[in-house]
Amino acid sequence: MALRTHKTTGSTLPHAVRLLVAKIGPSCFAFPADWVRGIVTPTEAGTDLVVTWAGATYERTDLGARLGCGRHPNDTDSRMILYGNNDRTRAFSVDSVVGLVDVLRHDIRPLPPHFRGSERQRLIGLSLHDSYIALITNPFWVLGLPSGKDDLAALAQPVSQYRSPETAVLQLTASEPESALSTGGKAR
Repeated sequence: MALRTHKTTGSTLPHAVRLLVAKIGPSCFAFPADWVRGIVTPTEAGTDLVVTWAGATYERTDLGARLGCGRHPNDTDSRMILYGNNDRTRAFSVDSVVGLVDVLRHDIRPLPPHFRGSERQRLIGLSLHDSYIALITNPFWVLGLPSGKDDLAALAQPVSQYRSPETAVLQLTASEPESALSTGGKAR
């Protein structure tokens, strides 16, 4: 596995959110990367209701159904995202991983006004890119945790002033070993 591209968008302000962008059905969703513990193939995840990876357990959830998106059948691009914080963990399938992006907080767009219902609990904004629009998921909702008033504020992480605007990224391909995403068998 290898990441195809990793882009930093916007100017060089000190706070950005690193997002893992993945496709579920026809839509792109962005997940705050600090909450991603690992990415494994469906075969590595197994068929149990709980995924065990690097000594941690992740309760499997159908995030596509929770988001109201149809998933495509498992194929070579499908991955299981291991997601969590200190309070709770989840594992969910995505159709493919697009890559990592660093988005400055001021470049994250709010949801349009026609998003009025429960989608405001599930999503915290939009990230616009050349080839897609990613809906940014609320990590507290993904994990089934109570969420605060400004969930986005908790996600902003300092971006190194020495990082180049474009660097190699984590795009999963079938031709490279799956172990490229782990460090000594431990999920990140």
